[in-house]
Amino acid sequence: MTMGRVGAAIRRTLACCLVAGGLSPLVSPPRVAPAATATVSVSAASATLAGYPVWAHFTDPTAGRDYTILTELQRLIDAAPAGSTIRGAIHSLSVDSIADALLRAQSRGVTVTVILDGKNAASTDSAVATIKQLSNYQFCLNSSGGHGCISTSAAGDMHTKLFTFTSTTDPNGVARNNVVWSGSSNLTYATGPDAFNNAITVYGDAALAAGLNANFTDMWNRRHYSGNDYYDAASGRGYYQAAAADAYASPEGVGQTDTIVTRLNDLTPDTNCRLRVAMASVTTGRPEIVDLVTRFRAATCKVWMVIGTNADGGIAMSQSVYNELLDAGVAIRRQDKVHDKFFVAYGKYGSAYQYRVYTGSQNWTQDALNENDEIFVKMAPESGTTHPLYDAYYTHFNDAYNYGVTCSKSSFPCRS
Repeated sequence: MTMGRVGAAIRRTLACCLVAGGLSPLVSPPRVAPAATATVSVSAASATLAGYPVWAHFTDPTAGRDYTILTELQRLIDAAPAGSTIRGAIHSLSVDSIADALLRAQSRGVTVTVILDGKNAASTDSAVATIKQLSNYQFCLNSSGGHGCISTSAAGDMHTKLFTFTSTTDPNGVARNNVVWSGSSNLTYATGPDAFNNAITVYGDAALAAGLNANFTDMWNRRHYSGNDYYDAASGRGYYQAAAADAYASPEGVGQTDTIVTRLNDLTPDTNCRLRVAMASVTTGRPEIVDLVTRFRAATCKVWMVIGTNADGGIAMSQSVYNELLDAGVAIRRQDKVHDKFFVAYGKYGSAYQYRVYTGSQNWTQDALNENDEIFVKMAPESGTTHPLYDAYYTHFNDAYNYGVTCSKSSFPCRS
């Protein structure tokens, strides 16, 4: 990335932070999404969850390549001081600036350890060549021919997008320890700055950093489990609870629970409930999620979805799921280049209404749950009159949804 592009991305991010901070409270979001002309695009926002600073960054490719997320990740890497440690899990890599920043960090005395999905091993890209200059890196290639670290599936991938830092700075230049960066963006152009993505950084939550470092260590050490059953609530394996966020790791054994359903089913749907889903892909492989969403609609919860596009130009959603959700009254739109994997909910949790953000690397697909190395992250709730994290994700959702193609049963696969 040129310095001009980096500077432009930084200016866009900082400018948008000011906008995001001024969003009006969304106490009861309307049933009909705002008109496209009413949407204020968002690049970044900050919040405090359970006492910890949290920053979210977003890319919107509608005006061209958007480096916001990668610029912020590069800033985090460049701010890591000598003697600190960076751990990174990379699904795919072609952006030289990130690889170069990691090598610079090692050169100034940072311990850099990187895991990459096995498909990168055969890449001739210059960014991958730079990673091979690091002292500590691994490509995940399992004995079945898959690309997972923990997963033993032949179809499995290391799909996690995660960096942890023992020390770096926040966007205001304040030194912070125990920093965790995660989200949907890959370190490639097509599924990074050329797509709708989100990333979230939590500063100072030692329990969250320790948990995700434990997951990283399991991937590094290729810890395998019978039946690909890494996540196991009974044994306390594969989940990491903390104040600012809880994280849950795939793969999970087939026929057990659904990681997302068991995180969302504590919401009691009613007429005030709002659920917005931005997802690259939804298939028949997660029937429990589809059942949960249809139950929410039956209880008069309002649900909107914006879904990515397949290679053939149609919506990246199985037709049976598409029909079932539309029949339930879910509003669905298809949007090109949606690579997000998040949803936001406003509703009643126990006796109180809360605003919640759920993000990570999981698509709503069977392989994300049972075959890939993934993380799913449930952020701590926001309540009351201010909820800047929720507001930012709400706006990012509308950045894609408001310009998408409205879907109907007669229009499948919703090309136009």
